[in-house]
Amino acid sequence: MAKCLIESSLLLIPALTIAQTLCLIMKKLLFILIMMFSIQSFACSCECNWDCRFGAVSDNQEFVALIKVIEYTDYLEHRNKKFPYSITVEIIKKYKGSESRKRIKIWGDNGMLCRPYIEEFKVAKYYLIAPSKIEYDSKPAQKNDYDLFSCHTDYLEVDYEKKTAYGDYSWWRKEISLKNFESKLNK
Repeated sequence: MAKCLIESSLLLIPALTIAQTLCLIMKKLLFILIMMFSIQSFACSCECNWDCRFGAVSDNQEFVALIKVIEYTDYLEHRNKKFPYSITVEIIKKYKGSESRKRIKIWGDNGMLCRPYIEEFKVAKYYLIAPSKIEYDSKPAQKNDYDLFSCHTDYLEVDYEKKTAYGDYSWWRKEISLKNFESKLNK
């Protein structure tokens, strides 16, 4: 990088101001370049190379269940405001998998994890989920908790009274009855 400070004895005052301005511009450009590459390494870059709708995703996940959101469990704080970071859910019906607990915790996004934000899930509402099990402890998530992935559809909202799930089930289907879903699921 060019030397930013030029001795004032060599230049007139206006030239020194130009040199300082150029130095400042170079520093800002360097900062912008560093940020562009840094952000790319953390940003969620979604690419789906197969059918990423719930019907296909649920066929390929180990655990699929109908759940009810019990509570927001953990929170993130940003600018003196709290945002839900995890939920505790009750398993109403397990369609697939070996999960034996009645309640599990699902973690959301903290801004850089390619997960849906937990505030999308409403307390006392029902969802079909096909989450991924967390395989290792990582603060604050614990091994055997679950998470979801923003780059494909791994949950659908459910109207429990109508026994119908809504969302991207398949390319052409935006809703499916729970009975139909169960009959189509590859177990």
